Amino acid sequence: MVQNHLSRLAAPRVWGLKRKTTKWIARPIPGPHPLKLSLTLSFLLRDILEYAKTTKEVKKILNEGQILVDGVVRKEYRFPVGLMDVLEIPKLNEYYRVVYNNNGRFSLVAIKKDEIKLKLLRIIRKTVVKSGKLQLTFHDGRNILVNKFDGNVGDSVLFDLTKGNISKIINLKKGSLVYLSGGSHVGKFGKVKDVIKAKDLQKPKVIVEVDDSEYITIADYAFVLGDNKPEISLEVKK
Repeated sequence: MVQNHLSRLAAPRVWGLKRKTTKWIARPIPGPHPLKLSLTLSFLLRDILEYAKTTKEVKKILNEGQILVDGVVRKEYRFPVGLMDVLEIPKLNEYYRVVYNNNGRFSLVAIKKDEIKLKLLRIIRKTVVKSGKLQLTFHDGRNILVNKFDGNVGDSVLFDLTKGNISKIINLKKGSLVYLSGGSHVGKFGKVKDVIKAKDLQKPKVIVEVDDSEYITIADYAFVLGDNKPEISLEVKK
């Protein structure tokens, strides 16, 4: 049975928790993101945005339908939020995208209202189902069936949240602009110098240029943003 709470000492590193305060913290419910790569709406509203001081206040905000994640009203305070999710607070005219800072902790990037319908999704699985269609599985747990798709695992797509379809395929290739979601340069932008194909049981790797230096990391950490510039806004404004 899954517990409702989690020891602060066992909380994911990406939360950036202060360890020596209360013993317990709300545990994310099963959802679009795994435990180690998500944080709760409660933590986001109380500890990051500081719009509430207690869980009771968080629940009041959510029950009033004031918070949307990827265009859907969320009222569960333990709902998991993760990388590239879009957070809307219409009452305050505030809109954010969930990213990592350079310390590998979750942070928020303020975005304009006209960008809330766009989200970048990384392809983590591509399979053929019984109907003969292709099923694409993305990093946020989303699954889409398509008749034909030219992208591969590791590529990204620009997804329209209002229409529920793919607007553009962004390939992981030499020259691509990537956002690093793990490793020693997490939260930084880089340019792909080369893609190293997998051998035997090894994972595919990429050579990335970051801050005028090149280093090798696994392809799983390279989140493709675009060819020359990001397809979405990732500039920290707040």
